[in-house]
Amino acid sequence: MTSLREDFIKYLAVERAMSPRTVAAYLRDVDAFLAAASVAGREPSVTALADGREIIRRHLAALRRRGCSPATVDRHLASIRSFYRFLLLTGRIDAIPPTVSGGRGGRRRPLPRDLTLESVLALLEVPDTGTLRGARDRALLEMIYGLGLRLAEVVGLDLVALDFPGRQVRVLGKGSKERLLPLEGEAAGALKHYLRMRLEPSVFLDLVDGTLSGDKRRVPVFTGRGERRIAPRTVQAMVSRRCGELAGMRGVSPHTLRHAFATHLLDGGAGIRMVQELLGHQHLATTQIYTHLSRGRLREAYDAAHPRARKAASGNKTKEDP
Repeated sequence: MTSLREDFIKYLAVERAMSPRTVAAYLRDVDAFLAAASVAGREPSVTALADGREIIRRHLAALRRRGCSPATVDRHLASIRSFYRFLLLTGRIDAIPPTVSGGRGGRRRPLPRDLTLESVLALLEVPDTGTLRGARDRALLEMIYGLGLRLAEVVGLDLVALDFPGRQVRVLGKGSKERLLPLEGEAAGALKHYLRMRLEPSVFLDLVDGTLSGDKRRVPVFTGRGERRIAPRTVQAMVSRRCGELAGMRGVSPHTLRHAFATHLLDGGAGIRMVQELLGHQHLATTQIYTHLSRGRLREAYDAAHPRARKAASGNKTKEDP
């Protein structure tokens, strides 16, 4: 089992490209699962794990009895699921037990907060783009909402990722997976305005011409104090501060703007597969959560606009009503 454990660590670190901290967290959960599945102090065999439906169910139930939160139970289940995927991919088992492959262990996935287009547009107008900080904040907001970027993705951007002539940006997402996103419209305009104010004129011209070379290619797109790469906490605080200047915008985070990007695309008629690709989701099920929000808006629009819906809602019935 020691070699199995070492192989699992390599799988997480190399194949899944997880950070050492994440690998350690997954390993703790899997070690706890294997300890719970032990019989007379001996770790379970791969054969026993292959038919592990009851073992998994008992382990998750024990976590709940110990008072673990639903989020903690879900985390354990995610770790166990990764372990079983590793066993399947390496040919040690033939199938993943249904207890692992389906559902969530402790909670339902909450729907993201739904921001209206009007509220997002109002937020984008808050920063004073006549100042360097205001121009930076506007560009950050436009990039997060306009491209649906994760916080780590927007913070990690270097100048080399920007292709203004090709109107695209290369984003490094989860698991070190790259994706190309369109860089045009308001996002491109706000980004150019900010970089024109911040960069040396020759560097800016080379950037927009696509001829930037040398060490300048590794300069961060967004910086904080001392021209150092902006910190994630700084972006979170900025979004919270800017939202605080508007009524009814409390509790909005960078990830809320990413949610708005997805729902507004679907509202505009974009296909869910396209939204999945733009967001960088590995599984379609992750993207499908946004369809619930769009369906809700469709129902609201129907109830407000369709004459039969209004009659039903008001309780009025005509002779033709059944």
